[in-house]
Amino acid sequence: MSPALVLALIAVAMLVIAVVLIAAISGRRRDDTVAPSAAAAVTPAAPPIEQDAEAAQQRALAFAAELRGTLTTGQLQETIATKLPPLLGIDRLWLETTLGGRRKMIAAPIVGEGIAAAIHPLVESPGEWATFPLRSADGVVGVIGLPSAPRPLTPAARRAMASLAPLLGDCLQTAHTIAHLRELSTIDSVTGCSTRPDGVERLRAELKRAHRANQQVAVLMLDLDYFKSINDRYGHQGGDSVLAAIGNTIMQTLRVSDLRCRWGGEEFLVALPESGLDQAKRVALTLARRIAATVTEYDSARIQLTTSVGITIALPGEEDLEAVLARADAALYRAKADGRNCIRVVLANPDHASAAAPPSAPLPFRDRRDPEQPDRRQYRGPGRRATDFVRSDRPRPTDVAAAGEARVRATPA
Repeated sequence: MSPALVLALIAVAMLVIAVVLIAAISGRRRDDTVAPSAAAAVTPAAPPIEQDAEAAQQRALAFAAELRGTLTTGQLQETIATKLPPLLGIDRLWLETTLGGRRKMIAAPIVGEGIAAAIHPLVESPGEWATFPLRSADGVVGVIGLPSAPRPLTPAARRAMASLAPLLGDCLQTAHTIAHLRELSTIDSVTGCSTRPDGVERLRAELKRAHRANQQVAVLMLDLDYFKSINDRYGHQGGDSVLAAIGNTIMQTLRVSDLRCRWGGEEFLVALPESGLDQAKRVALTLARRIAATVTEYDSARIQLTTSVGITIALPGEEDLEAVLARADAALYRAKADGRNCIRVVLANPDHASAAAPPSAPLPFRDRRDPEQPDRRQYRGPGRRATDFVRSDRPRPTDVAAAGEARVRATPA
């Protein structure tokens, strides 16, 4: 073999080796570039999980802030029913607590108003529930139930509920306190009637409503006769027992829509919406008789009292609260001056009343308080006072004296 041929073979062999080496190096570089890209494709999967956890935490914080800002039971119920299920990843829940001395049930979703919304999920259909107690500093204030079937509650929902349960307990306790304070400010603790400030506001609102509806409002002022002798003989505890019994009698005699207010001491204010003078006389006579028949047993004594009643009528369009109260007060003092245990009436001058506040024009739409419509109080049912229904065989009194109000005296204890 000639030296030239040998050199040619050597050159070809070296070329082949070089090609193989280049191919090997290129393949290694390709692997090195593919591996980091694959790793880069896998590692971004972690941030979405972290982002979901962070988003859930942000939602929980937003729910907690909104829950802290609720001051009324209605806002609290709406916040829990609409915001908590999506936060926990469930479609329904229920919560039981006590608000204002009454048992309260909050259910989600809210299916409507009235009876339909008050159906408890536990009795609506069979199911399995995971319950969590809601605690506050004063103890357990409620319990919440989350569905655990057909699929179990997720660990994330359990962790979220464990974190939110103390917050829900504190918010419920705050709602309890607010409801209690509101009740103390509007309800007299002795008689169960409205307090004087609440009675003034409600009477002012009733006069405005009567103005819009072109209706009358009867206002009665009651004063228990010789009540000071009860306090002097039996003490203030005995007097409070008598006031509590009289307050209960007034509450049971009047309608739910009637205003009954402890005006001060042994005086009571009563307002009868959509009532004229005849209805006011019947109600006053019934109140006087039932109060005289109310027996309070205290310290082995049976205590009975009579009452004096003053009546006035707020005419349609009359919104002068002070003038209405002054007439009712004048009628009451006239009853006391006439010997007590009687009913007297002081009415406004129709000319002055019409000049001061003319009745409003008829509403452009059909109003449910249209005076031409049948009186809805003629239908018996809950919340209706017995004096709204007059028997046809019983003559209706046309005068206060004819009503026999001066004859309803009862023998004092």
